[in-house]
Amino acid sequence: MPKSAEETLIDIYDAWQTHNFDWLASYLPADFSHSMNIPTEQFALSGLCHGKDKSLDRLREILESYDTRQLEVANLTIGATSASVDVTTRCTDRASGIWLHTTKRHVWQLEDGWPVQLSEFYELLEVEEFISALRN
Repeated sequence: MPKSAEETLIDIYDAWQTHNFDWLASYLPADFSHSMNIPTEQFALSGLCHGKDKSLDRLREILESYDTRQLEVANLTIGATSASVDVTTRCTDRASGIWLHTTKRHVWQLEDGWPVQLSEFYELLEVEEFISALRN
């Protein structure tokens, strides 16, 4: 029996939290795209990334730079062609030990219940303060 979009997204976040990229990749199509609304001047890895492999490589690079202490998923809302999720993250930058606590909105584009695109919307003031602390 095929999984529902909700079950699929829950699995994706479980894979994300455990850094299980093979499991995560099993849910994404080859033409998957991922965007982060942080200006690239603030965070070079942000912007739009096309392709499952490139998207997962970027996520892997980000997760290797930060020690995630909490990844909490809430307010999962699923429609026919999209899903919205609030994700609270508490992590430290591995190099400096500086903490980031942020809640972002994930918006997934779905086709036949499967994720084909993820757009991450960060609270830009939180990100700006964090990046500023890293630079000082």
